[in-house]
Amino acid sequence: MKMFSVVSDRRARAGLKTTAAPPKSNEVTSEETEAHLEQHQQKLEEEHKRMLERYAESQRLLDKYSVMPGKGADYMALLQRITDENSADTRRSRQPLVLKKISDSLTEAYLPFNDDLELREQYINVYGGIRLGKVLEDLDRLAGAVAYKHASDANGDLAPVVFVTAAVDRIDLRSRLQSKCNYRLKGMVTFVGFSSMEIRIQMQAMSKAGRAEAEPNLVARFTMVARDKYTGKSAQINPLLLADETERRLVKLSEQIKENKKASAESTLQKHPPNAEERRVIHSLWLDTKQAQSNAYGQHASLPPDSVWLHDTTMSSTTVCFPESRNVHQKVFGGFLMRLAHELSFANGSVFTKSRPYYEALHDFSFAKPVNIGSILKFTSQVVYSEPEHRTFQIAVTTDVIDIPTDSTERTNTFYFNFSSPDTVPRVVPRSYEDMMKYLEGRRRA
Repeated sequence: MKMFSVVSDRRARAGLKTTAAPPKSNEVTSEETEAHLEQHQQKLEEEHKRMLERYAESQRLLDKYSVMPGKGADYMALLQRITDENSADTRRSRQPLVLKKISDSLTEAYLPFNDDLELREQYINVYGGIRLGKVLEDLDRLAGAVAYKHASDANGDLAPVVFVTAAVDRIDLRSRLQSKCNYRLKGMVTFVGFSSMEIRIQMQAMSKAGRAEAEPNLVARFTMVARDKYTGKSAQINPLLLADETERRLVKLSEQIKENKKASAESTLQKHPPNAEERRVIHSLWLDTKQAQSNAYGQHASLPPDSVWLHDTTMSSTTVCFPESRNVHQKVFGGFLMRLAHELSFANGSVFTKSRPYYEALHDFSFAKPVNIGSILKFTSQVVYSEPEHRTFQIAVTTDVIDIPTDSTERTNTFYFNFSSPDTVPRVVPRSYEDMMKYLEGRRRA
């Protein structure tokens, strides 16, 4: 500033007029600012339009390879058609198998919560987040679409097979889902057997530029099994053609997961007694109850501080399965069962911790039996294991079909949900031998 004054004084003594310094070249005018804002707004609108187009296209693909009836489907007409097909005494030729690459089964679906307010309204929960139960339904639907796409012929036409969800190997939520964010669900086949296949699905947030983030928010693995559409027997599906070393490693990992599942099934508590470490855990829990025992007559065990008996954590619900919850095979859609089980486990976890629990994972389980339309289902949830030091706990939810004439129930599923809590988590304590087995089963899956 002082240098500029000296120069101005010299120009004044020389009789020269002083002029203001010319504007800097990097200065932005108001017109340029307005043009920049309009250009930015136009880009946002174009990306919004592209996202909705992606969503519509993914819905059309899911409808083509759908596990759900189309809109306006007549339930009674479908039942009559299935009856006629099953009673028809005709031989149907099986289409030739086709070698398929992993990329051939790649199927994408979108959940544009930020761009589709009507969709967001269907998924939003009371806390402003996303209902995980609804997402579980979408995952099962996408897994079915991937299976049908892989089993299609060279022209992409559907094969005369039906797919059922045999098992869910695991569903991990790695980061919270936001209601003001767009998400992409991407599924593909990672292993193929004679009539079964494993499908991996990941859910990723979309950036404002329309690109998927590198790290997935959610990862899931499903096992689908093919049945002949007319005989109900196992049907062979298209074999897998591995294109490179990456795909070979992916298949090898899936094979290892299958071997681990077999080993776990062989060592279940239904077949073998608890191991040495688990017996020590049970004995330690028993000692804790003895130390807290009162002197009251007939009191054989007492509850330690900050603990709750396992049998006191039960919460149940009952529902009737209506046709709107059916799949294309006229059975109850598996995703519907997962959603109801998750919502009950969330309610039980809220009561157990007296706070809002956070879903972490759904452990492996099998769909033991299909559920018919019209069935009365009883869901029973229990907190079977907790780790207060980590503020985590696990809830098991059993699904039973109630048979009214015989007054009996038949078990169809057992779900295991892992939760965490921002607040204190009580220690759950088993009292009977049966509760101790439930506790150990939960501990193995924690």
